[in-house]
Order: sequence, then structure tokens, then C-alpha cells
Amino acid sequence: MGNQKAPPDGRRGLLACSWPLVFVPLVACEPEGEPGECALDAAPQLVVVRTLRFALADEDGVSLGFDLDGETSVENGTSGCGIADYTSPEGTPGIDNAFTRLTPALESTEAKVSAIEGLVQAAITSGELLIVVELGGVDDWNDDSCVAGAVGQAAGTPMLGTDGLILDGQTFDRDDDVDRVALADGSIVDGAYEAGGLSVDLPVQILNASLSLPLRDGRMHVERTSLDRFEGYLSGKVSAAYMMEISQTENIDPAVSDLLGVVLLANADFADEEGTACGAVSVTLQFEAVGAYYYED
Repeated sequence: MGNQKAPPDGRRGLLACSWPLVFVPLVACEPEGEPGECALDAAPQLVVVRTLRFALADEDGVSLGFDLDGETSVENGTSGCGIADYTSPEGTPGIDNAFTRLTPALESTEAKVSAIEGLVQAAITSGELLIVVELGGVDDWNDDSCVAGAVGQAAGTPMLGTDGLILDGQTFDRDDDVDRVALADGSIVDGAYEAGGLSVDLPVQILNASLSLPLRDGRMHVERTSLDRFEGYLSGKVSAAYMMEISQTENIDPAVSDLLGVVLLANADFADEEGTACGAVSVTLQFEAVGAYYYED
């Protein structure tokens, strides 16, 4: 179906809602809840992501992201596999984003960050990657102690502005082949929505290989910058063993695979899903988003 149909009357307002990646989440969410519960309603507010890129720490050690493990790790210390954490722009210590440490080595290969981000952006603007965040029960965008959230995918070809980015206010089909991922413990504090429970499988394209990247134990942050414009970031951990498996596909330069193995072993900062100590790498992605609608079912 097309996506330029005007939103139906009575719709609620709009709200905010991948290594070379092209992502979309997979896991289920229950949209209905009992009266008074913090749950998605029949017409949640939603936004669609229109830019997505890696959020890397700067030379001063400042990074967007979350303290995912509740510890502030220092270089060669006893926590966080001895991988030093960063500090948030607001001065909060303990920010986990070890992927930053991999990028200098990757810049000398075909897997450089700019190449990865270019693939992601092309997928977004073509409509192949329309990540949507749904928010239910928002009463106040300044402070709201109970906001239900889910992440899913839309389908359709978006209209673009003169800047080449998705325009706000468009209507899309829901991609029913991709289950929504329910977020946990969502709330809005001081104008920012945050929630946990972000464990998703992100279909990705790495160079010429199409695979799926598991992001686990993550969190999401969304701020509304104007009526229909949003920005935010999400963080989680990715299995180093899985990334190595991806890098060893026949479409990846062996030099990239060999280099990746070295830097992953040196910079993993979490245990992986199998409980392997220092077997996963934390990563943070930042995005811009705009308000959107779904066609009624």
C-alpha cells in the first residue's frame, strides 16, 4: 500500500519512538492491558527513525549511552573486564560503549564506520529499514511515571524532504512479519523517555553478507525536540563470538576478520548470553526520528 494517505480523524498526536547494519527488532509484545495498567493502548503514539549512526566517545572520554552494568570501570581494573567506561555529556560516569575502541582499527578496512553508516542510511531512506517506536499512555511529555513502549517495523516507501530525510506525519503499513519488542519500566523524566528490556535481533547487512545481529540487555532514550521531531540513542551488548562468526563469512575480506578477532578479544567488556566472561561488546547507536502513523487494521 502507499503511504501518503492523510491520517484518519481522531488519531492521537505523534511521538518518539545498526557494524555495517541494517536493523529491525524481533520479539513479541502484548499491546493490550487492563484499565489503569502501564500498557500500550489501541492507538499508541509513534515515530519512525530517519537517521541512525554509531554514537562514539570523543577524545575527552564523553559518550552518549547508559551505565548498563551499574559499575564504573577503569582501565585494567577488576570490573567491566578492565575496559574503561566513559562519561555522559551530563557528567554521569560508568557509560558503557566499548565499540568506540574498535573503530580506529576498522578505519583502515572496508568495514570503516562511515561505510557502515552509509549502508544503514540508504536502507532507511529507501523504506527497507523503517524502525518504529510506539509509546502508549503518555499523559505528559515533561514527566510521566508510566509509559508503555514497543519497537517494531513499518513497511512502505517514505516521502523525503529536500534534505533527503523522511518527512514527518506520514502513514505506513505495519510490517506484520516483524514482531514488536516490548520495552520495560518505561517513564518520562525531565522531558526524556527511557526504558529497558531492549533485547532484539537486528537483521543486518555487513558488506555483502546479510545476517542477524543480536543486541541484548539494552536500554533506549528518546527526547522530543519539537512537536514532530525526536532524537535519542539506544545501547546494548553484542556477542563477540557472533561478530567473529559474521566476519568469517565468504563475502568478508579475511584481513577484516583477522583484525576484528584481535580487537574484539582486547575490548570485550561484558559476559555474553552463554555466560562467557568478557564475551560481549557494548555499543551505542544514536538516531533522529519523526512522528508517523500506521494505517488502521
